[in-house]
Amino acid sequence: MKTNLSLGRSGYVRVKAIACVGLAASALLTLSLSAGAHEDWRKLRDAQQAVSAPMWSLSQQARMQEGGPGVDDPSTVFESHNVTLLAWIPLSAFPGGHGAGNDCWGYTSPSGREYAIMCLQKGFGYVEVTDPTNPVIVDWVEGPASTWRDVKIIGQYAYGVSEGGAGIQVMDLSEIDQGRVRLVRNKTQLGHRTTHNIVANEDSGYLYLVGANIANGGLIAVSLADPQDPLIVGQWSTHYVHDAQVVTYHDGPYAGREIAFCSNGFDGLEIIDVTDKGNMFLVGRTDYADLRYTHQAWLSEDRRYLYLNDELDEGDTVSVTTSRVFDVSDITSPRLVSTFTSGLPAIDHNNYVRGTTLYQANYRSGLRVFDLSGDPTRPVQVAWFDTYPGSDGTAFNGAWSTYPYFGSGVVLISDIERGLFIVDVHGDGAAKLQLGVPGGAPTEVRPYGQALTVEVNELAGVLGDGGVQMNVRLPDGQVLTAPMAPVGGGLFEGTMPALPCFENVEYWFEAAADDGRLFRAPLSAPFVNFRALVVSEIEVVVSDNFEADAGWTVENVEVSDGPWERGVPRGRGTRGDPASDFDGSGSLWTTGLARNADLDGGPTRLTTSTYDLTAVGPEARIRFAAWFTNDDGDEDRLDIEMSDDNGDTWTLAESIAGMPAAWTVRTYRVADFVTVNDRFKMRFSATDNPNNSVTEAAIDAFQIVRMSCDACRADMNGDGSLDIFDFLEFQNAFASGDPRADFDGDGQLTIFDFLAFQNAFAQGCE
Repeated sequence: MKTNLSLGRSGYVRVKAIACVGLAASALLTLSLSAGAHEDWRKLRDAQQAVSAPMWSLSQQARMQEGGPGVDDPSTVFESHNVTLLAWIPLSAFPGGHGAGNDCWGYTSPSGREYAIMCLQKGFGYVEVTDPTNPVIVDWVEGPASTWRDVKIIGQYAYGVSEGGAGIQVMDLSEIDQGRVRLVRNKTQLGHRTTHNIVANEDSGYLYLVGANIANGGLIAVSLADPQDPLIVGQWSTHYVHDAQVVTYHDGPYAGREIAFCSNGFDGLEIIDVTDKGNMFLVGRTDYADLRYTHQAWLSEDRRYLYLNDELDEGDTVSVTTSRVFDVSDITSPRLVSTFTSGLPAIDHNNYVRGTTLYQANYRSGLRVFDLSGDPTRPVQVAWFDTYPGSDGTAFNGAWSTYPYFGSGVVLISDIERGLFIVDVHGDGAAKLQLGVPGGAPTEVRPYGQALTVEVNELAGVLGDGGVQMNVRLPDGQVLTAPMAPVGGGLFEGTMPALPCFENVEYWFEAAADDGRLFRAPLSAPFVNFRALVVSEIEVVVSDNFEADAGWTVENVEVSDGPWERGVPRGRGTRGDPASDFDGSGSLWTTGLARNADLDGGPTRLTTSTYDLTAVGPEARIRFAAWFTNDDGDEDRLDIEMSDDNGDTWTLAESIAGMPAAWTVRTYRVADFVTVNDRFKMRFSATDNPNNSVTEAAIDAFQIVRMSCDACRADMNGDGSLDIFDFLEFQNAFASGDPRADFDGDGQLTIFDFLAFQNAFAQGCE
């Protein structure tokens, strides 16, 4: 075999194979790629420190009062147009400690739950985004340290690569709904260790490695006949391949052929027939004016056009972001037909097409969204979200990639310094409705017909003829559906059906746009829904906001730092701690009250004073806000315990693992765990033992409440039966303004109260 070293464009050294080695040999051609093989040294030159900040989400915004950049209101930091930020997960929020982020991809489990995969410096972070306004880091898989990492999905497996080594990392996603991702193996073979990118063709079931340390960095076919044991079965090694899209044609002149559109750096665009993995061959290629480094390209859905970005032309041969459109209807003769731009100097990077919309990550100018529905050769910019504040310059910082293929329409952006952004794009040509619950969705609802209001905002598109529906899921799984009536101003009102006392029910709202697309509140429905307890009345017997000492005590066992303390948080939420208390009073109980302090060792146990619950009765409940974070997903827990003998013995009510960095309200019925008596105590035990993670716990807004539930409210005169006299009693109450007539619970007496009363009467009494 002969090789020669030749000067590529701009004097970069390229390694070019003159002869290829077939798979009949015991190993593939193995050549270490120098930094000259691709452009990556520039990223190292421009590298900046990762931004450290707390997680932020739209659902937490009202409670986040201080913190890192953008925590109070990211819209003031990240400029956007036709895009809403739903959540931001900085690199510092991911376990493992990462100095940079890079690529991203997405996965939808068989249950319909959606997950982001964030490629990190030291591995892969898995984030559930089913509720995109409250994302949860569910797991992470460690990999060799690298600034360049990529991942793709086929079936229930994720396949990851990096330039740090380990070959192909095979990750099993079959238990991701339970919060577990399993590393099956790190598959190295035939000398393969490092890879720049990985490509998946779901139609054929093959993976393709590009920019690897073998086969001249060319296109390497990988069989998934055994999905846990990927096997290299072919190569095209004529040129280094930086990235590719591989598709199978199902109709037209290329039906049955599998074609790779390869972005080959200094060698431009090359189109390879990979149908026969043992005989992959070039079918078409092209250069273009001002070619500097063909980086990545993606097809239109009809496969007529290819949208290509060049990573080195900005600031050199062109002054503004310049992407190119090729007509590839004839794959043997690709033809440049136009260029398009955002008008900024930033470098265009990865772009993807969904429907008639192109989503492009543009380094320092962030996500740029282009409409292709008019003239697909003249993309029109319709939306953007800038993840790199303060500069749109020509440098390798900011947005690396994007993922726009979730069924929900949620879009991911991965950023080198700032981590993962979850956004909703309004200007992508699709109909968009936004559903909200004015004043927030109630967590307690009445058993006899709770009135609820939904607001519909027509961001793009129009509400369809079906209007708005309320859905209620009962404990037995039955779902009740009821229409909601328009009352003007985009508001719709409806009444919940009769519900069983003291049960926990789930509910959500949905509406269809005029194009048939469904929108829901919450966004995660019907997988993660609003939840409510069915009660008639709640009386707060004890309320403690921790502004004063209520006699609670702390016991520490092998705690070296960060025990329970009461006071105002002094951190900024950058080490897993809450940046502020829950109820706005100022004080809370937390571990590691001081700035940059977290729990080490433990357990540290916070025990309440003794409470007499006898007067509260059998429906006594404990309610409080809890916070618990753990950055490596190990066995550290926040244990919630109850005692009915002044703390001599304890019963576990719940053991909380790592939650998202947010307050959650917990409610427990005392009688479900211990006897309701005059010797009641609670204990909160937090642990970081062994001390190998950043662990924080906090408690606020502690309450003891009495709940009552009258499931037969229609018995207005209280005689134990429903008859005409109850109708008369209701009419009298309504006429006199008696609040007993407020059957829909909205604080006003209207026709809806008559309807709610009639529904309750029709349900009868048990």
